[in-house]
Amino acid sequence: MWPFSLLKKLSQDPPVGQTRGDYIGCYLLGTHTAGRDDDVSYISLATTREALEQDALQYLRGFLQSHPQLNAQERSTIESLIEHWKERADAHLAAASGKPLALQGGAVLFLRTGMRARKKEKGVYLE
Repeated sequence: MWPFSLLKKLSQDPPVGQTRGDYIGCYLLGTHTAGRDDDVSYISLATTREALEQDALQYLRGFLQSHPQLNAQERSTIESLIEHWKERADAHLAAASGKPLALQGGAVLFLRTGMRARKKEKGVYLE
């Protein structure tokens, strides 16, 4: 039975901030066009909650500034997400439902955990 439990453990992503070889567990915050999984754009691959919050708030504030044509409901939804970021992110990650964090017109804002390649320069990891 132990080979199967070892295989299961190795096939899972490492916890956020933890490493496994050339990979590190992280938060994946990004957007994709609804109905098109090939159109993914990552906003943050943060390895800490603080870095995730900084990246997310910077993106959301920039989104509001660059899209003045948003209707009142869309603008209010994003402003609420900015105002209550910590609570919303905590609840969303705890639920792990696979549902979007928010919808922005035709774009889906997602937040989940995953892993990414670690940054390596001259044989030394930079994290």
